[in-house]
Amino acid sequence: MTKITKASYAILVALFIAHFLNHVYTGVLSPFLPLIRDELSLSLTQAGILTSAVIVTMTSFHLLVGYLADRNLREIMISISVIGAGISVLLMSFAPSFLFLALIQVVLGVTVSGYHPSSFPAVADAFPKKARAKAVGVSAMGGLVGMALIPILGAFLLIVYSDWRVSLVVLGLLGVVLFVPVTLLLRYSKTNQTPIENNENETEGPQEWTKNFGLVVILSGLRGIPFRCTTLLMPLYLAVSYGYEPVWAGSLTTVMLVSGMFAEIIAAPISDRTGKRVRFMTLSIGLLAPLLLLLNFRLNPVLLVLVLIGIGFFYFFGVPPGQAYQTEVCPTQTKGLAFGVLFSIGAIPGAIAPVIFGVIGDIYGLDASILFLVGTTIIATIVSLFLKEDHAIHVRPRIAE
Repeated sequence: MTKITKASYAILVALFIAHFLNHVYTGVLSPFLPLIRDELSLSLTQAGILTSAVIVTMTSFHLLVGYLADRNLREIMISISVIGAGISVLLMSFAPSFLFLALIQVVLGVTVSGYHPSSFPAVADAFPKKARAKAVGVSAMGGLVGMALIPILGAFLLIVYSDWRVSLVVLGLLGVVLFVPVTLLLRYSKTNQTPIENNENETEGPQEWTKNFGLVVILSGLRGIPFRCTTLLMPLYLAVSYGYEPVWAGSLTTVMLVSGMFAEIIAAPISDRTGKRVRFMTLSIGLLAPLLLLLNFRLNPVLLVLVLIGIGFFYFFGVPPGQAYQTEVCPTQTKGLAFGVLFSIGAIPGAIAPVIFGVIGDIYGLDASILFLVGTTIIATIVSLFLKEDHAIHVRPRIAE
């Protein structure tokens, strides 16, 4: 069984920071979209294209990154995802038009693509199954913190600078600075791993592609649709449908995502202790559909906050168990490639979802866009019912009293 060492913790800290920046940068335009939309005269469809451009590009490169990650290039790819993204956001601050902004979003997508297919195999190799949901949860928490922080941080920067371009400069410099500790931690983790640690997990998990893996790819795509639309477009949705100012819209989005942090903190240890993954995934996505539907009822402020808290909580309640399950159904000899498939083919629906959401909103109104999210969430719930638990997960033995 893999031992948890200082190298394990070093890589976990590095992944937390890198994942934090990954989600800050993939959602970097989100808090500024109401202002950008007015300044550049964008339609809802164009706003959706801007948010999708980075995700589509990122997912398109994930398969290649996964292939390279299996060839001992994980640490390099993760480091590039940090420094490259920071520089891309700096360039974004000079955008004079929609086309220029969309182009830099594509460049940003290329740079951030190095993270996900490289990070999950690294976690799987560094932590045993009985601690993997917690480890994945810590890594995932970095991304959730980034998603939760960017709306409120963007609102704060708008208050301080009153300019979305200056705000992007500040956010871009963040990646340039944090590139140094991330690279040092990754180097430490690699040089302090022993051959035994690297090989101990090779016998855990399937040796070939399985039905469960195929279902996980489908489920990943379906879950990605409400995930991308709510995290990237919620500030714009609240501004258009509920009339909130950008600062308030960003703040409410942060409230939604912060509730997700508590969900992950609760779900991860319970999943590891019980050895269950699938039931968390089904419960998570199943309860999301009715909460999304409630957004169409023009809720009063108190009820809106409660619904947003529920959306954030129940979506992310299934994230640590779900991502741990992904590491456990991936073929052991090609983990990087398997995660490349998950984060490319499996992420395509979520990548293009903001564009579809915007097109539906322009043609039929945002109520119809919400129904689109509800429908895909219901289908995702049905798919999750066909998943089988991995009975090889180690359950922590109870101490006799």
